[in-house]
Amino acid sequence: MSSEFNFGGAVPAWGRSAAEYEAFFALSDVPSSARVLDCGGGPSSFTAEWGGTGRFVVAVDPVYGFSGHKIEADFQSTSARMLKGAREAYARFRWDHYGSPESVVRLRRDVLSTFLRDFRSASASGRYVAGRLPDLPFRSKTFDLVLCSHLLFLFSAEFNLEMHVACLWELLRVGREVRVYPLLDMSGKPSRHLDHTIQKMRDRADAEVVPVPFEFRRGDTNMLRLT
Repeated sequence: MSSEFNFGGAVPAWGRSAAEYEAFFALSDVPSSARVLDCGGGPSSFTAEWGGTGRFVVAVDPVYGFSGHKIEADFQSTSARMLKGAREAYARFRWDHYGSPESVVRLRRDVLSTFLRDFRSASASGRYVAGRLPDLPFRSKTFDLVLCSHLLFLFSAEFNLEMHVACLWELLRVGREVRVYPLLDMSGKPSRHLDHTIQKMRDRADAEVVPVPFEFRRGDTNMLRLT
């Protein structure tokens, strides 16, 4: 694992915007009527932004069991480390969209603010559910589309092959289609679990690697699509 971003596991305080989701999940083909689950997105603003337009979106993550104050405090402690890591690994990224490491941190802070407003105002609506893979608190086929961002395959050192397969089967249990991004691990190399996972999934599901219109880490231009 690359030392710049070795935090010993997933980073729960680092969220992405709806525009980023739309790009790295290639969401232009998703109808407005689709029931969508964001699994493991932490303080991403996707649910707030898409839900604010009247779409049906639910987010599930262990961090939703914490208060907004705790999530915000975790961001403050994480952001300095992420900024340092982005500066040190500058050459591993394409900066034509984000501009600079400092701009990325500002964007993440804006994303957090949007998430927190919705998280606090919608806490009783059921939009944010505390839960974790591979046992999600939803009935089978509750959702038309399940998205899993910056968790599986990225953290290949933390999650073994069996865990990846178990998590993906659970995502397919609750949703009719699953999209996972990214497929490179923390070192920026193709996950060692990807090919083996696809082989195991193809016993009972269609699995394909699909190019997406997004590249921040160099070479990170594909998602996994399961149906």
